[in-house]
Formats: sequence, C-alpha cells, structure tokens
Amino acid sequence: MKKQLYPFAFILIAFIILYSCSAEEEDTTPPPSIIQTPEPEPPASTQYTLTVTAGEGGTVSSEGGTYDEGTELTITVTANQGYIFDGWEGSNSPEKSLTISLNSNISLIANFRTMNTTDINNDLSVFNYDIYEDYTEQIVDFYPNAFFTSDLSDKVVNGINLALKTAADEFGKYGPVEYWVFGTDKQAALELINKFCERREYLNQWNLSDCLREQTDETLDYSMIAYQKIGEYVILNNEPQGGAGHNGGFQWGIHQLSSSYPFSFDNLFEGIPPQDDFKTVLHEYFHVYQLSSVYNLEDEVRDSKIKPDGGIWMIEGGAEYMANYTLFKLINNGTLDFDQSYGSLREKMRNKMNNGKIVKEENCPTSKLNEFTYQFCTQAGYELGSWGVAYLANKVNNQNILLDTFYPNLKELGFEAAFNLAFGYSSKEFYEEFDAFLELPIEQQLEIIPDI
Repeated sequence: MKKQLYPFAFILIAFIILYSCSAEEEDTTPPPSIIQTPEPEPPASTQYTLTVTAGEGGTVSSEGGTYDEGTELTITVTANQGYIFDGWEGSNSPEKSLTISLNSNISLIANFRTMNTTDINNDLSVFNYDIYEDYTEQIVDFYPNAFFTSDLSDKVVNGINLALKTAADEFGKYGPVEYWVFGTDKQAALELINKFCERREYLNQWNLSDCLREQTDETLDYSMIAYQKIGEYVILNNEPQGGAGHNGGFQWGIHQLSSSYPFSFDNLFEGIPPQDDFKTVLHEYFHVYQLSSVYNLEDEVRDSKIKPDGGIWMIEGGAEYMANYTLFKLINNGTLDFDQSYGSLREKMRNKMNNGKIVKEENCPTSKLNEFTYQFCTQAGYELGSWGVAYLANKVNNQNILLDTFYPNLKELGFEAAFNLAFGYSSKEFYEEFDAFLELPIEQQLEIIPDI
C-alpha cells in the first residue's frame, strides 16, 4: 500500500508547485496608487501701516510704509537751524530717536518750535535749546537762561537780562547757560531751588532729594541757599555785600551760574549804581567764555590749563579786567546808557592797584602774581590779576588778545604755549617784568589803561 501512494503524492505536490508559479506569473492587478495631499498654504502675514510726517521746522528719517506685524523701526528727527524738536503727536516719548514695534496702524507727527534767538529766556517751563544736543565748546544760536526768585523787582530782572545779553553779544553765545538769581526772602529762595532741582531730575542729571539736600544746606559756601543768606544779611545789616559765581555744571553739559541779591539795580545804597552789578554779570559770563574751549576736559586737566598750579590771576583777573573794559567801552560808544555816573576805567583800575597792593603787603609781600590762589592772597589775585591782563593787552596793543588768541589756543597748546603765542614771551619773563611794573608811580601805571 505504501508503495502505491508515493507516485500519487509526487504528482499532487508537483501540481501544487506548478499552479502556484503559474498564479504568480499571471497576476496583473495594478499596485495601489499613492495620492499626495497638498501642503496647506501659510496664512497671509498681518501687515500694518506706519505714517510719519514732520511739522514745519524739521525733517524725519523715514516717512513710514507698510510692514509685517511686529516689525521694529527707528525714526529719528532733525530740527532745522533756529528750531527745536517739541515732541511727537501719536507717541508720549520725548526722545528725538523713537523705536516702535508695529502691532497696529500708527501715525506720527514730529513737532518743532522756533528757538528764541533774540532774548534771554526767563520761563522755567521752556527749554530754549535742544536738551538732547551737546552744545559744549561751540557757539550757539540762543541766549542764556536767567531765573529769578519771586521777591526780586522788575529793575533787577531787566538789569540782569540786559547784562547777560550784552555779555553774550560781546564774548560770544555759549551754552546752555543758566543764571540763577536770589533775593532776600528765604521762602522765595526755597521755591526757586526746588525748581532748579526739579529741572535737574527731569533731565536725569540729579536725584531730586539729593539736590535739595545739598542746595538748601546753609553750611556750604556755594549752595544756592547761601546766596540768599548774603542778600538777607545786606537788608538786616544795611551793609552792601554780594556774591556771584560760575558753579560748574560740566557734568550736565551746562554752565551754572548763581548770584546773590544784585541790589544796585534797585539803587539800594548811595554811591553804588546799577553799573556795579552789570559789571558783575559781565565778569561771570566771561568765565563762561574762558571755560568754553576746555569744557569737556577732565577736572584736573582743565584746571591745569586755566589756572596752572592753582594760580587765579588769569582766570579771575582776566574776567575782572574784561568786564570793566567792556562796560566802559560800551558806555563810551553809546551802546549802554545809565542814569548815574560810574567814573572811568582808569579810576576803577586805580582803586584796584591800591587795594591789590595793600592786600599783597599785608598777606603775601614776597609772592609773585602766579602764586595767588583761591586759598592764598585771593583778593590780590583779582585786583592785581586784572592789572596783569591790562599790562599784557597793552604790550601787544590788542585789548581783545584773550578773545582773539590766548583762549582759542588754550586747549590745544596749554597755558604756557598759548601764553607765548599770544604775548611773545614766557610767563616767567612776564612775572619778573610785572613785579618791576608794580614799583612804578600810579600815574605812570595808568598810562597803559585805555582812557574811557
């Protein structure tokens, strides 16, 4: 039985194999097709429109356009000469350079206002200059600012304004200059000091509380309240006394000047006419000119140029002589007119020689002109220093030699080289020569002073 089954099994297996192979060869079913689903298009980006225009008096860096949402753009304004940027319509930012991120349609207008180029500014709410501009060491278009305590008379305000404008016209417009004038009333002084400190804080220059603490400290010689105390003393004691000074401001990019009660404008004391305080303003503003060319230097470097070794004869004597000379020159040529006489330049210089010699003999008899400092023989530095400048101006026959040559070259050359350029010899030779001049009779000395 087993032998009979083998052929049959073989035939069956062969049939299966053949059928299987045949089925594979005859399969004509097409493969399944692959359908690709298209990628969805990204949604269109949201866009917004920026519109930027400039009002009269300036330009903008871009007029805007259409941009994708979130685009950051910076717009910068430029004021034309004689104009000041005055803020944006459409933004609360006071900045000239404005960076914005577009998340909506925006319309901006850059506003400008005219700069006051004809008068002293007395309005504390107005900045008569571009607060974002660096004006140091350059001539500017605008006049100084002068701010007054509420107890001062119109005569004082008008007198200071005229003196400041005259000084700027004569010595050049530098700035910004802030001239803070105090009367005799303490409350009025505190109110003005508060405005001073608010101004500093608004400009991010000084913390309000720190400013108030220092400027109301009566123990500090040059705090603002100290100037009020001088005026108060004048009234309480019926005794003429005054103080004024260039109090720096270098770190803020301004010239800060302060003054006690300028009582001569009110004719408070007989024999002290308004010309006295007018001259003081000219003196203090001449310091603005003296410092203008070296303003951006570090303190020590600046001091080494304007008062080497601490000597004050040039900076204080120069300011005193140029103030007196300018005042009498303008009276003599009819530019200035005062009701009361103030004498002559020679009379003022005679007094300065006499006073200076007395101080020198009593306090520093063997000292030379360059040895007078703010701590040693100070008054002689003012009085005899003014004579030193008069002597040099006469030597080169140019009353404006400080304006024309010495100070314009001071920063680059330094004191000694600028001195040599302006006057033709060394300062050491001058000090020796000037000592001999001091021994001459006063009438012979006065011959070098202009007869005005």
